[in-house]
Amino acid sequence: MRTKSTLIALAPAAAAVSVLAPAAAASRSSTSSNPAQTIKFAVAFHDVQIDLGDKGPSVGDERIFADSLLDAKRRKVGHDAGVCTFTTLTPPEAACQITFFLPHGEIATQFLNAPPPRKVAAIVGGTGAYRGARGEAVIVEGPKQTGAITFRLTG
Repeated sequence: MRTKSTLIALAPAAAAVSVLAPAAAASRSSTSSNPAQTIKFAVAFHDVQIDLGDKGPSVGDERIFADSLLDAKRRKVGHDAGVCTFTTLTPPEAACQITFFLPHGEIATQFLNAPPPRKVAAIVGGTGAYRGARGEAVIVEGPKQTGAITFRLTG
């Protein structure tokens, strides 16, 4: 059985995330009939682990996320809400569903969270400006509960 610190190391997935530039910049490309869009944010992770199974780390425990999305000036411009449920401890993995709330709509993601600090999440939908969104979100975890996320929207 893994230690609780191993499970905690998995937690800042959300946002799931790896971009060094903490900018909230968006760029469009017209290489296909559906313009691609890339959006980047810095992330301040806020999460809590819930011990639902046997005392200590166990399958079924959850990590709840309520992270802040920041622009290049470190101002909060959005947030996320989500949960990861631990499905195995060796190796430590958790199935995650996280929704990102942005100024012009929401982006829904899901992924299998495991070490290392770079995660790739499937974009499974969206609302508002992101209605019908597809693509991937790359989450990179940094030190002290910080990180970055890049959304690569394909449609």
